[in-house]
Amino acid sequence: MVWEFWYNGNMLKMMGNDIWRSGQKVGWVEANYVRDHDGKKLGYFNGNFIFGMDGHKLAYVEGDYLYSESGSATKISLDKVNEGIEGSMLPEIGKCAVYMFIGV
Repeated sequence: MVWEFWYNGNMLKMMGNDIWRSGQKVGWVEANYVRDHDGKKLGYFNGNFIFGMDGHKLAYVEGDYLYSESGSATKISLDKVNEGIEGSMLPEIGKCAVYMFIGV
Protein backbone atom coordinates (compact mmCIF):
# COMPACT_ATOMS: atom_id res chain seq x y z
CA MET A 1 0.00 0.00 0.00
CA VAL A 2 1.34 3.43 -0.90
CA TRP A 3 0.52 6.10 1.65
CA GLU A 4 -0.37 9.50 0.23
CA PHE A 5 0.19 11.62 3.32
CA TRP A 6 -0.07 15.22 2.16
CA TYR A 7 -2.93 15.56 -0.30
CA ASN A 8 -2.73 18.98 -1.98
CA GLY A 9 -1.54 20.45 1.31
CA ASN A 10 -5.08 20.31 2.78
CA MET A 11 -5.47 18.90 6.24
CA LEU A 12 -8.38 16.74 7.34
CA LYS A 13 -10.99 18.01 9.76
CA MET A 14 -12.98 15.66 11.97
CA MET A 15 -16.49 16.77 12.90
CA GLY A 16 -17.96 14.05 15.08
CA ASN A 17 -17.24 10.86 13.17
CA ASP A 18 -17.22 12.59 9.77
CA ILE A 19 -13.96 13.30 7.93
CA TRP A 20 -13.82 16.51 5.85
CA ARG A 21 -11.28 17.99 3.45
CA SER A 22 -11.71 21.42 1.84
CA GLY A 23 -15.41 21.53 2.76
CA GLN A 24 -16.21 18.09 1.30
CA LYS A 25 -17.00 14.96 3.29
CA VAL A 26 -14.37 12.38 2.31
CA GLY A 27 -15.26 9.62 4.75
CA TRP A 28 -16.21 8.74 8.29
CA VAL A 29 -15.31 6.49 11.20
CA GLU A 30 -17.85 3.92 12.37
CA ALA A 31 -16.81 1.99 15.48
CA ASN A 32 -13.22 0.98 14.57
CA TYR A 33 -13.76 1.09 10.78
CA VAL A 34 -12.66 3.86 8.42
CA ARG A 35 -15.03 4.35 5.48
CA ASP A 36 -14.55 6.39 2.30
CA HIS A 37 -17.01 8.99 0.97
CA ASP A 38 -19.06 6.24 -0.71
CA GLY A 39 -19.32 4.22 2.50
CA LYS A 40 -16.84 1.51 1.48
CA LYS A 41 -14.93 0.09 4.44
CA LEU A 42 -11.23 0.76 3.88
CA GLY A 43 -9.89 -0.94 6.99
CA TYR A 44 -10.03 -0.91 10.77
CA PHE A 45 -7.95 -0.34 13.88
CA ASN A 46 -7.66 -2.41 17.04
CA GLY A 47 -5.21 -2.02 19.92
CA ASN A 48 -2.03 -0.56 18.41
CA PHE A 49 -2.63 -2.07 14.96
CA ILE A 50 -4.25 -1.05 11.66
CA PHE A 51 -5.69 -3.75 9.40
CA GLY A 52 -7.00 -3.92 5.85
CA MET A 53 -10.45 -5.36 5.27
CA ASP A 54 -8.86 -8.73 4.47
CA GLY A 55 -7.54 -8.83 8.06
CA HIS A 56 -3.92 -8.28 6.99
CA LYS A 57 -1.96 -6.07 9.41
CA LEU A 58 -0.88 -2.92 7.54
CA ALA A 59 0.64 -0.72 10.25
CA TYR A 60 1.16 -0.27 13.97
CA VAL A 61 1.95 2.42 16.53
CA GLU A 62 4.96 2.03 18.77
CA GLY A 63 6.32 4.81 20.91
CA ASP A 64 6.01 8.11 19.07
CA TYR A 65 5.77 6.63 15.55
CA LEU A 66 3.42 4.97 13.07
CA TYR A 67 5.19 2.11 11.28
CA SER A 68 4.15 0.47 8.02
CA GLU A 69 4.13 -3.31 7.75
CA SER A 70 4.97 -3.03 4.05
CA GLY A 71 8.43 -3.65 2.69
CA SER A 72 9.06 0.09 2.43
CA ALA A 73 9.55 0.39 6.23
CA THR A 74 7.71 3.70 6.46
CA LYS A 75 8.04 5.48 9.81
CA ILE A 76 5.94 8.60 10.49
CA SER A 77 6.04 10.76 13.60
CA LEU A 78 2.75 10.88 15.53
CA ASP A 79 3.26 14.65 15.71
CA LYS A 80 2.95 14.75 11.91
CA VAL A 81 -0.22 12.64 12.07
CA ASN A 82 -1.73 15.00 14.66
CA GLU A 83 -0.77 18.07 12.61
CA GLY A 84 -2.71 16.68 9.65
CA ILE A 85 -6.00 15.98 11.43
CA GLU A 86 -7.91 18.78 13.13
CA GLY A 87 -10.59 18.27 15.77
CA SER A 88 -10.39 14.51 16.25
CA MET A 89 -11.52 12.84 19.46
CA LEU A 90 -10.27 9.46 18.20
CA PRO A 91 -7.58 7.54 20.05
CA GLU A 92 -4.08 7.84 18.55
CA ILE A 93 -4.43 4.61 16.56
CA GLY A 94 -7.75 5.82 15.12
CA LYS A 95 -6.15 9.06 13.91
CA CYS A 96 -3.33 7.02 12.38
CA ALA A 97 -5.87 4.82 10.53
CA VAL A 98 -7.65 7.89 9.14
CA TYR A 99 -4.28 9.38 8.19
CA MET A 100 -3.30 6.17 6.42
CA PHE A 101 -6.57 5.33 4.63
CA ILE A 102 -7.87 8.82 3.77
CA GLY A 103 -4.58 10.71 3.62
CA VAL A 104 -4.09 14.33 4.52
